[in-house]
Amino acid sequence: MDKITEFLQYLNQYSAGITAIATVAIAFLSFYLAKENRLLRKAGTEPEIVAYLTPTPNGSGGIDFIIANIGQGPAREVNFKFECNEDDFEQHNVLLRNHENRAALSVLPQGERLVSLFGIGYVLVQGNENSSHEMLKPFKVKISYKGLDGKEHQSVQNIDISQFSGLRGIFSKPSGDQLIDIARTIEKHLGKISKHTIVCSDVLDTTEIAESFRTFAAGKPIKPNKKHQ
Repeated sequence: MDKITEFLQYLNQYSAGITAIATVAIAFLSFYLAKENRLLRKAGTEPEIVAYLTPTPNGSGGIDFIIANIGQGPAREVNFKFECNEDDFEQHNVLLRNHENRAALSVLPQGERLVSLFGIGYVLVQGNENSSHEMLKPFKVKISYKGLDGKEHQSVQNIDISQFSGLRGIFSKPSGDQLIDIARTIEKHLGKISKHTIVCSDVLDTTEIAESFRTFAAGKPIKPNKKHQ
């Protein structure tokens, strides 16, 4: 009982100091929480622009260049520039280049992307007749843009075409396009409906980026012919 009394007397004696310390601690915690809330709100509205290459989805063997906004808010005044070897781009017939008259994208909404044909897969790997037949050298994409608050952002993306080396079937046509091709085949060759249906249903695209013709594989080993190329 005496210890409890002494403790209460101690609290009473130093109550002013304890109150001051508690007030400072509460103020600090309030400031910290407010700062964290601001950062969370900011992260929920800021854009983030990335660039990358991907096979053209129609199965044509082309390679698309993508500028995409994977952030949480719209981006304004989006600019991109290739930092590359221009001669190397020329030798690989790269179709998208730096252009002095290309203005910035006025806005790229959240979740949206800009798609442009970059080149033909096997040419990017092998080069054209004027090249040394080497793969397109790695290059960089320098990106600049602004958020809704006017804050400027910059990033650099490293891109290497060798990321597709050894990957088979990346140029396979979507099922919708395959159905259209089948319908056209049926229309032209009504007498061979059964034959074409079996071939189309059993064959899978196994084309690599370095190949200038299409290759296929079936349930039983088959040798690609002109009809499959």
